[in-house]
Amino acid sequence: MDKAKALSSRYQRVTINLINGETLEGDLLGFSPIMRRLHFHEHDQPNDVSRKLDASKIVYIGMHHGTDATPDHPSKLLHMDELKVTTVNLETFHVLASPVMSNAPGFFAIGSDGSLPYERIFFYNQGIRYQEKPERLGDLLIDQEILSAEDVQQALDKQAESMMPLGNILKEQGKLNEDQLDQALEMQQLQQMKLGDLLVDQDLITTEDVEQALEHQLGETDKPIGHILMEKGKVKDSDISSALKMQSRRKMRLGELLIEAGLIDEQDLQYALEEQKVRGSRIGEILISSQVITEDQLLSALAKKFRLPTVDLDDYDINPMAGMEIGRDVIEKFRILPVETDDHALTIALSDPMGLEAYDTISFKTGKKVHEVLAKASQLKSYLDNYLKEELVEDELACEFLHHDDQEEDEPVSELQMTQSAEDAPIVRLVNRIIRNGLHKKASDIHILPQAKKITLAYRLNGQLLSENALEKSLHKQIAARIKILCGMDISEQRLPQDGRLILRDGKQSYEFRVSCIPNSFGESLVLRVLNKDMAVELDVLGLRDDDMKQLSSMARKPYGLVLVTGPTGSGKSTTLFAVLKSISHLPAHILTIEDPVESEIQGANQIQVNHKIGMTFARILRNVLRHDPDIIMIGEMRDPETAEIGIESALTGHLMFSTLHTNSAVDTIIRLNDLGIPNYLIAPALLGVISQNLLKQLCTHCRAELDQGDPAFTVVKDLGFEVPEKLYKAVGCDHCNQTGYAGRVMSYEFLVVNERVRQAIHDGVTGQNLQKVAVESGMQPKSASALKMAAEGIIDYNDFIYSVM
Repeated sequence: MDKAKALSSRYQRVTINLINGETLEGDLLGFSPIMRRLHFHEHDQPNDVSRKLDASKIVYIGMHHGTDATPDHPSKLLHMDELKVTTVNLETFHVLASPVMSNAPGFFAIGSDGSLPYERIFFYNQGIRYQEKPERLGDLLIDQEILSAEDVQQALDKQAESMMPLGNILKEQGKLNEDQLDQALEMQQLQQMKLGDLLVDQDLITTEDVEQALEHQLGETDKPIGHILMEKGKVKDSDISSALKMQSRRKMRLGELLIEAGLIDEQDLQYALEEQKVRGSRIGEILISSQVITEDQLLSALAKKFRLPTVDLDDYDINPMAGMEIGRDVIEKFRILPVETDDHALTIALSDPMGLEAYDTISFKTGKKVHEVLAKASQLKSYLDNYLKEELVEDELACEFLHHDDQEEDEPVSELQMTQSAEDAPIVRLVNRIIRNGLHKKASDIHILPQAKKITLAYRLNGQLLSENALEKSLHKQIAARIKILCGMDISEQRLPQDGRLILRDGKQSYEFRVSCIPNSFGESLVLRVLNKDMAVELDVLGLRDDDMKQLSSMARKPYGLVLVTGPTGSGKSTTLFAVLKSISHLPAHILTIEDPVESEIQGANQIQVNHKIGMTFARILRNVLRHDPDIIMIGEMRDPETAEIGIESALTGHLMFSTLHTNSAVDTIIRLNDLGIPNYLIAPALLGVISQNLLKQLCTHCRAELDQGDPAFTVVKDLGFEVPEKLYKAVGCDHCNQTGYAGRVMSYEFLVVNERVRQAIHDGVTGQNLQKVAVESGMQPKSASALKMAAEGIIDYNDFIYSVM
């Protein structure tokens, strides 16, 4: 007996409703909202058998009346909200709810009208479809224009005295007849009916159909009953839509809500209604534009009324996958913005929660629970306009397979490739969007980097790698597979690095990407380098000084010799070379290029691509093309001693050679050529000139700021041995530059022209600072002087100048 009594005190009798529709009767061993696993003993089971329930799968817990239960104190009831709560299983409760605690998984409530069979009930957030202050019979009658607000108020005053049902009082006063009252009460009842009951009520299905569907639902925990009935052929899509619309009808007027919230009075509402007839605008827009209420006040009132959270979209990290789960037509029709998604739920931002058609359509379309969050109408409109604009651009976007060098010209593209390329799946749209965003931002590289719990998406803008946002880690394998298929990589190989290329067509314009895939500890890291086919710009837009441009133009018309462009990776070496070749492409000369890969098309040039897989290296191609009667040869890079040796010999035997090297300064180029096995007595007669360059971020002219004269930066410049300029500038950030402070890049360079004095110094083995001194005395302006001049003119940030000379 004592043991039974002790057991009884430890357990509480409960009814638990699960998200899959199942209802459990039994006892719960203790309960707290923060518990994630609940110890539950189901009735009709042995006393020593219990199970653990996952709180995330529970809709609500109904706690039955105990023998020693005491009623709630009246003071407590004053602080509770009267609510109509509808669960995901379409049960409706009229309750008094405790205020929602911050970060709480749900809230406690008690019955408001004595109909609740529980002492208390705890609703989990994931189990709530929507919640609001209940729509009263009087509001329905006003909404249907059967009564005026004054008629209802008089009846309410009388009800307060007599406590008679409102409907009876209205009939007694002759304000409405029996049929009108029955119609209003029927509408109330329909709002509370489950979907299956509604379909039965409309003679679309039978009670047996509903029972069979519910039995099937027990095995299909995530599938709504509407889906099951459609699969069985019991109802059509239009039948479900009609029933959902009736079930979710919420017609409270905004004006009444604002009066209830104390934000406007009856006079303000009448003014807005009159204006609405003239303007045709919505009530809320009129009240805001007339400065009767603010947008923040409206948002706060709606959030309080419907107990919905609010979000600031400017600070919210929107998940790009969310919008891909529903079509553009749904987003445009209901003016909602999907902001987050997971395996079970989709979160949408909206500004008008008074119509649930969007909720039902999206829930039915995705089979997921829909969470609603409120956002300001103006903010939502801005984000929706941008989103829909991006969607239109994306419709013209298509990734295509690149023709590989080892394929025959007439070899057909496989059916699998065609399917993968053309399918309109969410992952395809996501990859397209990632790439298109990179092009829109004018990024040089797109990085997709897997981390422990997320995927970092970053773009290199103006030489700086900027993280854009994070994607779900679960998407990584799909994204990697999609890109590898497009690039012709082996999707089954995930342990070794791979390289590939893809072409993307944006309307009539095409872009080519060089793609690198390297495994790391969290998956495969992908980097897409944008190959600029319009790289061959005019020579005069490179930013060269007038004297240097004349010298370079003169070198490009020499019958033989070697011109080198040097600098680190991403310093614009290829752009400079292509500009030079474009400036002489009209000459009666055979121009031949050897590249890896071919980055830009030059009119009239014979461009050859390196292919290491079949032995087509720089050196091998160069040996063969010398018998191809070229006048001008451009080698993408002198990477090895063999290529450097053939290049120097070609420059000495009647060919004009252009190439690149990785060195930090012009005079260091001599040392690098020595390292490649080229002696000074060959370098001196062959070399015409060396351009050593770097790309520095260019300040945005709209927001750059001048430094105060007392700023330590001036002292740093002096300590580095440079003449202190009158002004220096720093980056700030504005809307024009996407808050980065920069707008493009500018070239800092030095041009070593090999005249007789410099040639003799090279022949004599002069290197380092001694050769630098000879070059400067011969007219070369060092890169540091070029960078300091740009810093003083506000073209570059003072930090970038200091970084470039240290």
